[in-house]
Parts: sequence; structure tokens; C-alpha cells
Amino acid sequence: MKDQPHGMRDRIDNVDVSIFQTKQDWIENIDFRQMVEDLQIIVCVYDIDGFIYLNPVGEKMTGYSLEEVRVKRFWEVTHPEDALWIKPRGLARLRGEAVPSTREFRIIKKNGQVMWVNVFWMITPWHGKNTIIMACVDVTENKRLTEELQASRSELETRVKERTEELNRTNKELLLLNQNLNNILKNISDGVVTVNQTGDVVLLNAFLDHVSKSAVGKIKHRLSSMILKEDDSILNKMLREKKTFSDEEIIFPTAEGSLNLLVSGTPILDEEGAVQSGVIVLRPMKDVHRLIQRFSGYRATFCFEDIITNDPIMLTLIENARNTALGNSNVVIEGASGTGKELFAQAIHNYGPRSRGPFIAVNCGAIPRELIASELFGYAEGAFTGAKKSGNPGKFELASGGTLFLDEIGDMSIDQQVSLLRVIQEKRLTRIGGHDAIPVDVRIICATNKDLYSEMRTGSFRNDLYYRLNVINIKIPPLRERRGDIMLLFNHFMKMAERKANKKSSRISGDVQKHLINYSWPGNVRELQNVVERMVNVMSGSSLETDQLPQDIKMAVPSVASYHEANRATKASVNTIDVDAARKLYRQKSGEAEKQHIMGLLELHHGNISRAAREIGISRTTLYKKIRLYNSGKC
Repeated sequence: MKDQPHGMRDRIDNVDVSIFQTKQDWIENIDFRQMVEDLQIIVCVYDIDGFIYLNPVGEKMTGYSLEEVRVKRFWEVTHPEDALWIKPRGLARLRGEAVPSTREFRIIKKNGQVMWVNVFWMITPWHGKNTIIMACVDVTENKRLTEELQASRSELETRVKERTEELNRTNKELLLLNQNLNNILKNISDGVVTVNQTGDVVLLNAFLDHVSKSAVGKIKHRLSSMILKEDDSILNKMLREKKTFSDEEIIFPTAEGSLNLLVSGTPILDEEGAVQSGVIVLRPMKDVHRLIQRFSGYRATFCFEDIITNDPIMLTLIENARNTALGNSNVVIEGASGTGKELFAQAIHNYGPRSRGPFIAVNCGAIPRELIASELFGYAEGAFTGAKKSGNPGKFELASGGTLFLDEIGDMSIDQQVSLLRVIQEKRLTRIGGHDAIPVDVRIICATNKDLYSEMRTGSFRNDLYYRLNVINIKIPPLRERRGDIMLLFNHFMKMAERKANKKSSRISGDVQKHLINYSWPGNVRELQNVVERMVNVMSGSSLETDQLPQDIKMAVPSVASYHEANRATKASVNTIDVDAARKLYRQKSGEAEKQHIMGLLELHHGNISRAAREIGISRTTLYKKIRLYNSGKC
């Protein structure tokens, strides 16, 4: 005992040695107690009555002195929640019963702080009692780290779950977006192409499925050449200078003919602002033309139902025109000015298979001769001074897929007739100043107030062009030859004029009817419509009187004979026998015209039956039958 430190000796002297059998037992265990005193973990001894011993580290870590813990039971220094299971388990262990191993639990320090400990224990019988020697390791920091790790893990799992759900949502959105983009690309009428600076061209949709693979290859080769070899091309500038362009016309020559496309392009930049690639949109010019026609009035508005007549010859003309409309043959409509030639042309267009296509009307007599070529065939960039930079399509291109109505064809100059003939024969054209042949698909309907056959005979109209155009001939009689339609048309136009002038229905005096029927109507239906509109506008009462008639109509002396003739014509217009007779007469006239047409074609092709049959659009056998029929004189 002499060698023990004073503090240690005090603690030993103050220990209740009654738990040892003899004082000698205690003295012999001094070395063991010294070791316990020096351990850096909590060591305590307790029995059923309370704590017996607490080493200095235990005092320091818990804040309790040995004297303070002696009056406490072992469960009184634990956390109240842990005491619920520590107390019964500890008492059972002191009774020698088998209980589960002690797990980690919490100790409440003297200052109220919580300390987690992991314990090791052993039971020693002293004085007939079970005494427990217990070592406690402070695991508070480990517990905190474990809890933080677990919290971090839980947070990480939550974030991973949230991120996974977010990625799943994003993937679904991307998948939906990709599907939508694919559907758009598949269904869009324009072509979408990506290009890059190495000349790679990738078509993203089925835009060119309707053309051959060789044509697709040529188009890709042309685009690649514009990137790699043409420094001043729009594609080169887009990729090198980041320049966006739009609505530039490019003509691609293919084996099937030139393909006109309207091209727009936009560069695609990477994160650093450098050009990565470019996307270009290809739109066929015919689609652009269709839009132009839709919004610029290049459409036919009249149908056969809009032709007002009861005249037998006119009814036969309408029937024949309906049959004519179902084909694609060229048509020549002859008639005096104002008889309704364009009305028939529009009706034929709307009744036929090209009704959804454009209807382009050109007045050949109203366009200066030096401009008609550019008007019909268009011009390329720089073709002449004042030409548009990108060139301009002609009426033939605009009418492609539809009908081109050439009004006053008889006034076209001979040199322009040659150009027109070439386009009709080859079904393709070259713009003025251009080099590429552009395919066109048009049905030509011509109108003239001249006798084209006589014009051809006198040399004013080319015979080869005449036979090209005059496949089907329709001759509209003047209004004076169908007087039964005068009052029918007058009443029709009067109702239209009254609605326009916001006036009530008018009554027509008998004298007015006589003057109208007796008049020769040199301006035909157009003049009649103008007269009706004038009379309705100047009418002061509810009746149309002779005072409102133009002077030249009033000066025409009414003839009773002509009036009765008109009445008879009106009645005959609804008489089946007279209608049949009129139709028979018209068929005879049509047969004579067809005969002259066949003779002209045979003369043009030097008796070649096959070529003549192809011109008319019939077989050689049918043409032979027609020749035999006309030679027999039965038609």
C-alpha cells in the first residue's frame, strides 16, 4: 500500500470491504483495482441494492461521483425509454435467470446529456449475492455517425428514387416527343434534311419516296456539291458563316425531269456556338404555286349548273362539254365576245379530274407581244434588266396539275405560237434565260372570237398548233340565235341585280320584253347583264319600263313576227322532239368539224394513221372506222 498514489489509496480505503471475505482478499486485489482505475472506459460494479463501485473515468464521463451513484439503482442512470427494458432484464440477470444479451443503450449524464454506451458484463457472487461487473464503452460518436450515415443513406435513397422517377418522366416525355417528331416528319409534306460541313446529307422523312432512288442520289449529290465545291452557295454560307436562308428556289435535274424545290435552311450550333450541322426544308414549287393560286384567285368558280339556258343547242353543248371534262384532251371554245366562253372553260375544269388543281387564265390579246413569253414560260434569275433576283415562274408552271385557259388565242403572234407548240409537244419548258427543263402537266383550254380554221387557212395561225389545240371544239352560238334564252337570262340577272341594289322584285312591262327580244345583242350575254343592272339601278318604282332601256335598244323597232318567233323558240326549248332535232343538227356540225380535224392531222403527219390517232387520243382501229364513216357520207 505504500507504493500507491495518495488518491488511489484514499479510494481504496473508502471502499466498503465488507463485500470481500477478508481484508486480505481486498489487499490481494489491489493490482486488479489499479488496472481498473487506469482503464479509459467506464467500469462499475452493482448488485440488486445499487452501485458499489465506479472508476474515475466513469466519474469523469458521467459527471457522477462514486458517493452519488451509490444511492442509485442501476436503471436510474439510464434513459427512461431504455429503463423500461433494462430494469426487468438486469433484475432477472441478478437473479441468475437467462436473459438476452444487453444491447446498446443510453445513459443520462449528471448534466442531462445523453451518452450511448455498449456494455460488457460478468456476474460474480459476493456474500451470497450476484454482483455484476460491467464495462461501458462510449459509442455516442459512433452512434451519431451511424445515424448520420443512415440519414444520409435514407436521403440518398430518397434522392435516387426522386431522380429515378424524374428520369422516368423525362424519358417518357422524350419518348413521346420523339414519337411526335417522327409522326410530324412522316406526315409533313415538305422534305427535312440534315447536312454538315463534310457534305453528308441525311433525308429525315419520306419526302422523296415518289421519285426514283437515282433521283434521290442526284439530289443528295447536288446538295453535297453546294457545300463542298460552291463557296458562294447558300448552303456553304449557312455552314461557314451561320447564315440562315429561306425560300430559295433550286432546280434539281433528274432522269424523270427537273424538280423545282423551294429551300430554307438554318444552322445548328453546339454549346460553344460553332456550327455543328444544318437543317434544310425542301418544299416542291408546285405546292407553293398551289398556295399562291388558292389565295390569289387562280380558281374556277363556275360550274355547268351556272349556265342558264333552255335552248336545245346549248343543252347539247353542255352535255358534250360534261363528257369532254372527264378527259384531259385540249379544248377550243369558239364564240363571239360575251357568249360565256370562260364560263364553259371553268365549268369543264370543275367537272373534271383536275378540279382540285389550279385554273389559270391568260388573255393572250391583252399582254404585249414582247412580254407574253415571260408571262407564259417565266424567266430565270438575271434573264433581263428588271428581272426578279430569284426568277419568276410562268403561267404554265402555276397551272401545272390543273388547267391553263388561253383566252383570245387567235391574237397570239406566230413566233410565240412556235414556243407554245413546243411546250405542248414536250410537256416541259425552259424559262427565259434558264437552262433547266421543267416538266409541266396542264390541260389547255383555248377560247377565241375568231374562226381558227379560217385563220389557219390564211396563215395567221399555225396549222400544227391548231391541230394540237383543236382536239375538241365547242362553238357557242350568239344570243341572237337563241332568243328563247333572252327573257330567261333577263329574269335571272334581274334577281341578282335586285339583291345587289337591295330592291324588291320588279315587274317587267310587255313593251320592254318586245324591245329586248327584238334587239340583236351584239355584246351577247355580257351586254344583257349590263343592261339589266343599269335598269334596276335607275328604276324609281316597282316596274321596269321602256324609259329605262338604253337608247340603242329602244331604237330597235319591235317586230311582231320576231316576237312570235321568240315565243316559238322558247316553247321549242322544252319540246323533246325539237331538242332531239337540234341535237342531231349539232352532232352533224360536230361530225363535220371532227372530219376536218382528222383530215388536218393526216395532212400534218403525211398520212401516218398511228400518229394521228395518238394526237386525237383514240386507237388506230377507231380512227379507221371514223375515216370509213366520213368517206361513206353517212355523217
